[in-house]
Amino acid sequence: MAAEKTQDNSKNKISEQQRFHYIGFDVFPGEPKDLFESDAEKEKYVEAIKAKREEGETIREQCTLLEDRVSFLDRLVMTIASLVIIVSLFIPWFSAYNEIVEESKTPAQNSAVMSDSTKMSSENNMGAVADSNAITSPTAASTTPTETTPTKPEQAVRKGVTKTGASEEVIHGYVVRKKIHREYSRVSAIGAILSLGSEGKYVFSSGFVLILTGIIFLLIFILCIVLPIYTLYGLFGIKGNADQKALRLKKMLRFNWIPLVLFILTMLLSFFGADYGFDAANLFGSLGKSYGPGAFLNTISWGVFISLSAFIITAAKGIEI
Repeated sequence: MAAEKTQDNSKNKISEQQRFHYIGFDVFPGEPKDLFESDAEKEKYVEAIKAKREEGETIREQCTLLEDRVSFLDRLVMTIASLVIIVSLFIPWFSAYNEIVEESKTPAQNSAVMSDSTKMSSENNMGAVADSNAITSPTAASTTPTETTPTKPEQAVRKGVTKTGASEEVIHGYVVRKKIHREYSRVSAIGAILSLGSEGKYVFSSGFVLILTGIIFLLIFILCIVLPIYTLYGLFGIKGNADQKALRLKKMLRFNWIPLVLFILTMLLSFFGADYGFDAANLFGSLGKSYGPGAFLNTISWGVFISLSAFIITAAKGIEI
């Protein structure tokens, strides 16, 4: 029985050739070639390995473990993004507008030129019609003539009669067209902070949702100052070896997701709506009658999106470390 078990084990034993194919994941499907073209090349390689071991080096060349976890390009991108966040505080974050209506007169497309002969023929025709009416209707001639009021199109045409010569008149009209343009009022993040005492009363005297939105944006303003400085400290001020600095920087960069989360929160709060504590219609027409998603999107300006984009770039770099 023992001999039979030994024979079975020998049959199931993996050969060296099969083991080579398994470990190499079938990299060499056929017969493997020699790694060295000659014995001299093999001897040279072995001598180089022995020399590295004598010097205490045990890691092979071009090992990915020796690469910088935070490259120079990564540092440059995060530095620029941090500076952009700080600069974005000085560009418009909020905007509101009023629509101004202007009226302009444009010449009508239809115009007519009447000569004296045309006017005379038309007057003769009108006189003939009047004479026939007088013959058929005697009472019409005895009645007092009444003054007829022309219609609105006729009034527009008569107002547009122009003498062009001794024998011609040009009849023209004008069409009143409305032109609407918007007058914007913009404020930066720094301007919003400085105007809290004067303009902040409009926000903090309104509904709870609008008050909470104002508080969240104040927090975002503070983070736009604190987080870039904190990121620059993590890039250039941390002490220790490369791995320790990279791991600590990775933890620090996670905080750059907070402004994005707060902005999404303000957007969600706008769907609940709030009443204004002031007459928004007389102040800015874009605010609407009450606070909602439309007023929120109309008020947000491009400074918000620039700062959020820089925060996302910085936070995403932390994932790559």
